[in-house]
Amino acid sequence: MDIWWHLRTGELILERGTVPYYDWFTFVDFDRPWIDLHWGFQLLVTWLYRWGGVDLLILTKAFCLALTIGIAWFASGKFIPSWLKALLWILPVICISGRSLVRPEMLSLVYLSFWMYVLSRAAAQPKLIWLIPLITLFWVNSHALFVLGLVISVLFVVDHLVRTWAQGRWGLDLPNTSISGMTFVRVGVFTILACFLNPYLEQGILFPLTLYEKFSIDQAFYSVRVGEFQPPLDFIRKNGLRNLYLISQVVLALLTLASFFPLLVKKRVNLFRILLFIAFTHLAWKASRNTGVFSLISGIILADNISDWIRLSLAQSSVTKTEAASHATANNRRLSLGKARWQIVSICTFLFLIGSLCLGYWNRWGGEGRVLGLGEQEAWYAHAASKFAGQPGMPQRAFISNMGQAAVYIFHNGPEKKVFFDGRLEVNTKETFQLYEEIKQLMSAGKADWAYLLMDEEGQLPIVILDSRYSRNEIRGMGANPGWRLVFADPAAAVFLDHKTATRLKLPEADPTPLFQPPGMQIRQ
Repeated sequence: MDIWWHLRTGELILERGTVPYYDWFTFVDFDRPWIDLHWGFQLLVTWLYRWGGVDLLILTKAFCLALTIGIAWFASGKFIPSWLKALLWILPVICISGRSLVRPEMLSLVYLSFWMYVLSRAAAQPKLIWLIPLITLFWVNSHALFVLGLVISVLFVVDHLVRTWAQGRWGLDLPNTSISGMTFVRVGVFTILACFLNPYLEQGILFPLTLYEKFSIDQAFYSVRVGEFQPPLDFIRKNGLRNLYLISQVVLALLTLASFFPLLVKKRVNLFRILLFIAFTHLAWKASRNTGVFSLISGIILADNISDWIRLSLAQSSVTKTEAASHATANNRRLSLGKARWQIVSICTFLFLIGSLCLGYWNRWGGEGRVLGLGEQEAWYAHAASKFAGQPGMPQRAFISNMGQAAVYIFHNGPEKKVFFDGRLEVNTKETFQLYEEIKQLMSAGKADWAYLLMDEEGQLPIVILDSRYSRNEIRGMGANPGWRLVFADPAAAVFLDHKTATRLKLPEADPTPLFQPPGMQIRQ
């Protein structure tokens, strides 16, 4: 649902000619700094939305994910046959598809795969490394995950320094001599300068630390309230391994870990890949929102490890020319037959996956209520309720649950009308989040005194919009509260006004029937 506040922010940036520096959309944390590194993404999706609406956004997301896998394909597994590489990439694709949302992360995945491609080709094409500062410039102005590129570069340099010191000892490859130490320094300096070329300067560079605190220092608070901040291990403890995407992530992690051991047996060590795997496994271990980047890096590592194992095995199993000549015909027949069989297996696997997607089975296995198609999910976004709440005479403040629907309200009514709380955790404080939850509990209990905490300077109480799927307890409590009146209801949301305001606007009691059975998703009781 975040896409809606992203779209409204992009529109406002174009209208005002500036990015936000303080919050634009809430009436509680309005004086909080807003480090909006997403502004490049927001301009992009705003233009796309103007040209092609939601359909073009969906197609662009799909294109970005396909481009990500395409770049990663060429960045990894040089010596792997295509049928095997395709099979190896199934698990990463499944994991990444679990995060296939129209959000800045879709650009970060493209930048991350391109970054890995540049490093994978640096030895053969050293001039490519000068693309790193350019990628950084785009990335830092699209998403806070630009810091991942910096982490990867640091690990790459550490690996180079260790190999230079080892000089082929301990199973490490010899260092790459095509890139000089001075080139590393120059590229590093330009990359750091590119990081500063964002509207927030050093605050923008430090912003990723703010997000990291959410799923590290404050993890106990956010992980139980925001699904994407929940560690996978906690999800497994509560629900087991029944989720398709989680199973794929666990299996991918185990396969990638196991892929190091055949190389260790052959006394080959790739420190860069080991450090990468440790760093990105740590991220995935801390929060499920990091599934996409972990899966992309793990897919590249897995393919590269298998590729090295194949290369070393072929080198060690070489035979003399005489022996090769005597067995050439038989060996070629066996190899051709084995290759054809595995190509058939690969083709059948992908036909099965494509068929499951087109027939709807994939969505059932995923268990997340998604469907294959364009447009918006039926009655998913509270557009009608938000437009109703934006009519003349309506309160300037709104309390909205769930917080995702606040983004829809912002899209239609912000920044003139403001919300109490929305999903921008980089702006809203933990204290505001706690108060938001307390108010929802009071609503569910049918209490009335919470509303006076949200009253504006003129004594006007806020309008209340409640999601039909995830705020049913709050809807029941508000419906039983004599001080409030249901003035609008559709399958997506309910709108409540205090009796004084509803009477002033001559709004009668609305029929609650549309709220009873929202389409397309099981009701959370």
